[in-house]
Formats: sequence, C-alpha cells, structure tokens
Amino acid sequence: MLKQLIGLLFPQKLQESNAGLKSTGNRITVNAEKFTIFTSNYYEEPADTDNLEVRMLDGFANHYPDEIREREICYLSCAYQPDNNTRIELLSPYIYKDRVTVYFLLERHKQISIYLNPTDNREYYFDLDFMNG
Repeated sequence: MLKQLIGLLFPQKLQESNAGLKSTGNRITVNAEKFTIFTSNYYEEPADTDNLEVRMLDGFANHYPDEIREREICYLSCAYQPDNNTRIELLSPYIYKDRVTVYFLLERHKQISIYLNPTDNREYYFDLDFMNG
C-alpha cells in the first residue's frame, strides 16, 4: 500500500500534458524530410551532489567540476497548414538524444503521427514512442 502511494506521488515517467489527444485528437502524419531538427546543450551532473553552495559559486566563476558533462538535447519542428489562411509551427517535446541519433531514428521510422485537438490546433501531441526503442 505504501509503495503504491509513493508511486503515485513520484511517478517514474512524467505524463505529457497532451497525451490524451492520442485517443481523442485528429491524426496527421508528417514525413521525416518535413522535420527540422533543432539542438541545444545542457549540463548534467551526478544526482548525489554534496555541497550546493560551493557548486553555485563555481558556476558563477565558470569553473565546472569534472563530473559535470555537457549533453545535447533535440526537438523537432514542422509546419502545419490547416487551411489557406493559417500556418502553425508544431514543436515536439525535448528529445534527450544527440542530433545524429535523432536523425537516424527519424529516417528509419519515415514518418511521425501528430494528434491535434479538434477544437484548438494549438494543442497537439507528437507520438515519439519510437525514439525510446
């Protein structure tokens, strides 16, 4: 019982806010070549950080310990035109893989399904389950 309660408080995987659109939204499929891959970098450090104050001061002085690694993160972008007067740029959630891996997986999968809210095209869900495999 206690284990189930802790599991509800701290889920292993965060649910995406628009994931319900997979069952209720309008599905469109976009070919891989229509996507643009954008990258950004972030810094990752071990979870067992001891002295937070010292690490903050090190960050101000641009001194980073050896344990901190720079990682690449990606997201996808594509244009969607529901009618002649409207053009919407659809952005995927962050993909915690490097650009080459994302490009390879995207080319292998050939297309991505995107589920749009029927009443508001600004709400959508990228089906990126294939990126986890």
